[in-house]
Amino acid sequence: MHWLIVGGGAIGTALGRTLSEQGDSADLVSTSDQNGLPDGVTHQQLDSWEWANVHQCISDLNQLPDRVVITCGLLWQGEQQPEKRLEDLTPEHLINSLNANTLAPMAVLQALTRRLQRQSRLQALVLTAKVGSISDNRLGGWYSYRATKAATNMLIRTTAIEWARRFPDCAVGAYHPGTTISDLSSPFQARVPEGQLKSAADAAQCLCATMSKVSPATTGQFWNWDGSTLPW
Repeated sequence: MHWLIVGGGAIGTALGRTLSEQGDSADLVSTSDQNGLPDGVTHQQLDSWEWANVHQCISDLNQLPDRVVITCGLLWQGEQQPEKRLEDLTPEHLINSLNANTLAPMAVLQALTRRLQRQSRLQALVLTAKVGSISDNRLGGWYSYRATKAATNMLIRTTAIEWARRFPDCAVGAYHPGTTISDLSSPFQARVPEGQLKSAADAAQCLCATMSKVSPATTGQFWNWDGSTLPW
């Protein structure tokens, strides 16, 4: 089985190690250095997550993958923190979040779509977030992150409907990995209930287990890390 992993954070790199251990191969695309990658995992480094960079990279892949995992995203960086009040929202922060959380994943899916044929078989999961569920939003706040993840959820659902018509053996879904020990979640880990904070290795195992459920019969679903489905 050959995988494409887009995003070199904690989950992406842990997934690469997991796949190597089970004898699969993978192309890992990231904007960061990746040292000491395991056997069977090749790395391509991008200058940024801008649409053109991502799209060209996926278009140039030597091998179309069997499975795709897109883990790139932005919750916070530097002075940009999740908004607690509407007054904290700025157009710059919203655009930054949109580029990382929505445009980059969709650039991957579009580039893949242009390479698919009707008989192609491909399974894809895009990491979004439970806080991107509109019906599950009970706390408010985190405007940029919630909105851009919700937008990605809609685009994934729409892609699934199109793929079902054009590529009936392909499937795509949104995926909430839960709170994982990583740089992205580090400022917020203290709020996670005991026993619910996962290591990157555990998160990779959960992701692989959920990927096995992604099929033409289940395409377009929003998956939780435990294999259950989440409300849109």
